[in-house]
Amino acid sequence: MLEDKPRKLKDVKRQYDELSTTYDEFGETFESKQEQYFRRELIRKHLPKQKDARILDAGGGTGRTTLPLARMGYQVALCDLSTGMLDVAREKLRREGLLEKVEIREADIASLPYEDELSDLIICLAAPLSLADSSKAARELTRVLKNGGKIIVDAFGRYRAAMREFSRNPEVALKLVRFELNYAYDRHGDWGRVFSPEELKELFERNSIKVIGIHGRFMEFIPKEIQEAKEWSEELFSKVFEIKRCLRSEPSVIGMAEDLILVGEKI
Repeated sequence: MLEDKPRKLKDVKRQYDELSTTYDEFGETFESKQEQYFRRELIRKHLPKQKDARILDAGGGTGRTTLPLARMGYQVALCDLSTGMLDVAREKLRREGLLEKVEIREADIASLPYEDELSDLIICLAAPLSLADSSKAARELTRVLKNGGKIIVDAFGRYRAAMREFSRNPEVALKLVRFELNYAYDRHGDWGRVFSPEELKELFERNSIKVIGIHGRFMEFIPKEIQEAKEWSEELFSKVFEIKRCLRSEPSVIGMAEDLILVGEKI
């Protein structure tokens, strides 16, 4: 049975250190390209207008988000718990002559090494919030955010986790939907904190964040062979993306998303 407590930092660090050399290979699949495209759209919509604005990529791993922001000329700070992931990010930035433009630190997002109200925008994607001590991480992320600054953060979805558990362990699924259990495995085998849309909203509202919107990540309705494909037609990509675009912000289905993405502003 799953325990109702977060994973140890050393276990998360070890996992991602081991994944670091092959992590970016997952970014070449149909599923990953879909998510990257949506995240770029979402981030672009909330980017500060001033290029001297400070952006924190919290739990940013191999720099998938940091690299394009650095190319655009923003002042970016990248932090992650994994030394291996940051080593990959450094090499990518070095190849493009951008290494000196990015501040890189090894850090837990629940204990950030930054001063108060430093960042104009904080991006925390690919679920580090679910893998950390979520309550502490939310406080730290908002502490570092300037008043009026924006935050984009995601986390594992509670109800999709419950449905995934149902065939394996109905007792666990029942505890998840009754809010008696707060941790579960996602479909990739990561064990982390799960949220309903209301829980995620409440977590950040109590940390002085006005929630602008919550979006859902939907992919499991697509056949696995398409999700994992590395070649596809532009027509298929566009059609699937438009279906997902409709689902992402539809209130009646957001709660069943695999991951929830919250956009907020510090007040």
